Amino acid sequence: MSLFRKNALDALSSPEKLDQPLRLLRPGQWLLLLSLGGFCLTIGLWSVFGRLPVRISGKGVLIRSNSLTVVQSETAGRILELNNAIGDCVKRGKLMARIDPVTQEMSRKEAEIQLEQLISQDLEEDALGAIRVRQQKAQIARIEKLARSGGIPLDDLARQQRELSSLIYSLASQNGQRQQHIKQQQARIKARSEEINRIAQIRAPINGCVIDRNVHRGEVVQPASTLFTLDAGGRQSSLESLAFFSPGDGKRLKAGQRVRISPSSTKRQRHGGIEGQVLSIRRLPVNDQALIKRLGLESLLDAVRQQPKGPLIEVKTSLKRDPSTISGYDWGGGPGPAIEISTGTPTEVRVLVEERRPISYVIPILRDLTGVY
Repeated sequence: MSLFRKNALDALSSPEKLDQPLRLLRPGQWLLLLSLGGFCLTIGLWSVFGRLPVRISGKGVLIRSNSLTVVQSETAGRILELNNAIGDCVKRGKLMARIDPVTQEMSRKEAEIQLEQLISQDLEEDALGAIRVRQQKAQIARIEKLARSGGIPLDDLARQQRELSSLIYSLASQNGQRQQHIKQQQARIKARSEEINRIAQIRAPINGCVIDRNVHRGEVVQPASTLFTLDAGGRQSSLESLAFFSPGDGKRLKAGQRVRISPSSTKRQRHGGIEGQVLSIRRLPVNDQALIKRLGLESLLDAVRQQPKGPLIEVKTSLKRDPSTISGYDWGGGPGPAIEISTGTPTEVRVLVEERRPISYVIPILRDLTGVY
């Protein structure tokens, strides 16, 4: 009895369909394979001819050239009077504060004591000189009587008279020198008094509004301490961005590179950033005191500081204008936020330093894997 059915045996022995090609893939699978090959080819071409932007980020603040002015003390002393608070607007020359200049006051008192000593010494010398003149005149009177009686020669009388004239001339010369010293000391005291009046009165150097006050009444300040920060509020100069980068990133920066500035008052994911370019780069790192002087506000120091703290490279960038937006600046083609951008706003600055081929990221990995260089 056969184990296989007759139909099966006939199908195996028949040459039917042996001339038809064998199908390894279905039409749908071929389409998938072609799509995958086209995708790989596209990726390969893009990795060779495409470009990826390389950006570095830094922190900064918006400033207006010659807009912020710091008001500083010229001397050490205690704050006696503060006449302005944040938000007050002042005219140039207005008294803003008064300081007690202790060091200069002590120096003036010492000068006044020296003047009193010079005057007292002058009076004593005048009295002694007058006594010597009277004694010399009395001596001449006695010699003159003796000369008339023939007791002594007239030459002795003439010699005594010459000595009197010489004494009077010498005393007058010494008195003139003492008077000159007294006048010089009085001039020093007057100059120091004028200096005290000048440095004790802190006056507004420009017309502007107080945007920051760093001291309180009764506080002791040192020379060059910042008391106020004034904003001139002018619109003649356009806004600029001061950005700060680490020294390593700063070496990759060049004037003319494209930047994108994102103010902290806007959402970068929604509005992007203001277009601009690098204007200048300060190659030497700046310290905290220089930063405060450049920013005008000590409170902005933390806004531009990077973590971990270290030296910073200062970079000045421009902001591209666009009158069609509400803010007046170019937001990369979009309308931007419906706000006005003002000075003192902290920012995040991203600089396009280069554009690399995607394959350049893969080649180092392949070299590490294969060991071929």
